[in-house]
Order: sequence, then C-alpha cells, then structure tokens
Amino acid sequence: MSSLTRGRCALRSQFNPHIATQRQLHPFSRAPRLFSTSAASQAAKPKDEPSTVTTPPANQINAPSSTLPAPLDLPIILPATAQTADKLKRLVTIGRAYLAFYKTGLKNVFRNYRASLPLRASLGLPAYIPISPPRKPSEHNASRKGLDMGRGQFQLVRRSARDVRRMIPFTLILIICGEFTPLVIPIFGSAITPATCRVPGQVAKERESASKRKNAAMRAHARVVEPSALNPVSVGSKEELSLLAEFASPRWVKEADSNAVLRACAVFGLVKSHERLGGVALAGLVYRPRLQRYVEYLAIDDGMMRAGGGVKRLNADEVRIALDERGAGDVAALYAGEKVERAERKWLESWLDVREGEVHSTTGESRVL
Repeated sequence: MSSLTRGRCALRSQFNPHIATQRQLHPFSRAPRLFSTSAASQAAKPKDEPSTVTTPPANQINAPSSTLPAPLDLPIILPATAQTADKLKRLVTIGRAYLAFYKTGLKNVFRNYRASLPLRASLGLPAYIPISPPRKPSEHNASRKGLDMGRGQFQLVRRSARDVRRMIPFTLILIICGEFTPLVIPIFGSAITPATCRVPGQVAKERESASKRKNAAMRAHARVVEPSALNPVSVGSKEELSLLAEFASPRWVKEADSNAVLRACAVFGLVKSHERLGGVALAGLVYRPRLQRYVEYLAIDDGMMRAGGGVKRLNADEVRIALDERGAGDVAALYAGEKVERAERKWLESWLDVREGEVHSTTGESRVL
C-alpha cells in the first residue's frame, strides 16, 4: 500500500507542471463560473436612442426633436446593371429600414406622451384621454394657463396628444403589414399616421396637397369677395398674408357665413376640401367650433413665439411647421437652398407683426398673447 501511495504522488508531481502551464496559457478559462455575465452583457449593448424624453424647460421655444420623424437611412440606389440578387437584397434592406423607422416613431409617441403628463395636469387636461389644448375658445381658462409654460412644453403636450390618437390604427397596420407598411400608408395618409412616423416622401406629398387645397379655397374666396378680380391672390404676397390673418381672427370666424368658414378650414387643413358634401349644413355644428379652437391655438402659439424670443430662436423645422399650420407652407416654393429658410422666416415674422395688433384688440383682458 505504501508503494502504491508513493507511485501516485510521483505521477501527480510529474503532471502538475503541465497543469500549471495550461492554467497560465488559459488564465480566464474558469471566469464564467466565477462572475455573472448578465450585467456585463447588458452594459455591452449599444444604446442607439434614449429610452426617455425629458420635459423641455420653460424657456425653450422649440419642441423636442422626438416630436419630429427620426432620420430614415435607406441604402444607395443600385445601377441598372446590378444583379437580381443585389436588387432583392436592397429591397429587403429598405423594408427593414422602414420597419425600424416606424418602430422608433411609435416609441417616441409613447415617450412624448409620458413626458407630457405633468404638463397636461397643469393645464387641467385628463391623463388618459388624449385631448389637445385648447379644448375651448378664448373664454376658457386653458388659454391663460397655456402662457404659464414655454412654447416647447406646450407643443410637446399638443403634438403628443395628436400622435397618440393615431397610434392605435397605425400600430395595427404595422403589425399586419410589417415591411409592406410603406405601401399601405399612402392609402390613409396623415389621418392615421403619427407625425413621428411620416417619411419624407409622405410629408412632401402632404404639403403639395395642402398647397393645392389652399389655393383652390383662396381662389373661391376671391371670386366671392371681388367677382370682378381677374387675378387670384398670389402665393406669398401681402394680400395673401392679410387674408390668412383675417381667417385667423376670432371675430371673423364668429361673423363669417358657412361657406367662408369652410374655405378657411380648407386653408388651414381642417377639411379636405372647401366644397365638402354637406359642409354648409354642418358648418355651425362642426366646422365653425373646430375653426374657433384652431384659431385660438394659433393665437397662443403666436404669443409664445414672441415671449420665447421670436422667430430667430426657432430652428428650421419649427419654422416650416409653423408655416404649414398657418396655411403658408408653399411661400418658398420658388426658392432653393438657404433662400428657402430665409423666405420662410421673413414670412413668419411678417405674420407675427400683422397678427399682434389684431389679437391684442380682440382678446383684451383674457390676454391670450
């Protein structure tokens, strides 16, 4: 027995150097057993986008960038001589890019609304019903409360509520259609598409349609006001600016006839056409109150622009959105490059100048602006 024990000790001492050498060559071979890899793997994952949206400060005039569509990265266009396999691969890549774009947009809708909840509470708006402020015309105290926050905060509340109302039908289409969603969305347009999920082509098409709708309504209005006029009001002119400012006057909205209300609604994108079937009959019940609420919103937004430092503090995206909301998205259609933004900023500054005296005279003690 003693000889056997001595033989085992000799064998162990013979192979121990080899075992030690292997441990030196593989010093981390036992690391997975000693440390949990869950935290390390989570930390190693790159964060492509923030998981939350912070509420903008009161002095911020621009809305958070999360209220705008995210960048859409599409693969380069292949030459006509490319192989069929490469073309199919590009189509699959395009579908995945659109799917990732839509998912990011829907995440931003949820994050924006969650960030707007404290602001909604300060405005007296319900948390679980996505109502956009203001709920009623200027006699309601929501107009006065709107001035207690900055324009960036107010736009976050308004845009997040608008997008939430479109989130459910759009999500259903995204689940059903997947990568084919871009082929289905043009059928419904912006009626079910949140602003954060609108691709550049869709935005451009909507602006073109809005320009045609506005010009048709303006020509119809000019024929009624001045039947002898040969030339319609030109885009971007002082006459058009004055007419748009008149449509945004609470006094005008209250006194205008039903046909004029429909034309103003078409100019501001509140209806698809000023010749809407049954529109005259529904003007007093539906379209006039809708126009009154929208005019109230424009008055609040104008006032917040002035209080926030004016047009110079707005970024290019906010300037373009402001023009779209005021029926002037096509004022820079004949310009290119940097001239586009300069023309748009100049028009918006002129709008604020024209509207300042009108809004002050009509709101008085409620001080919407």
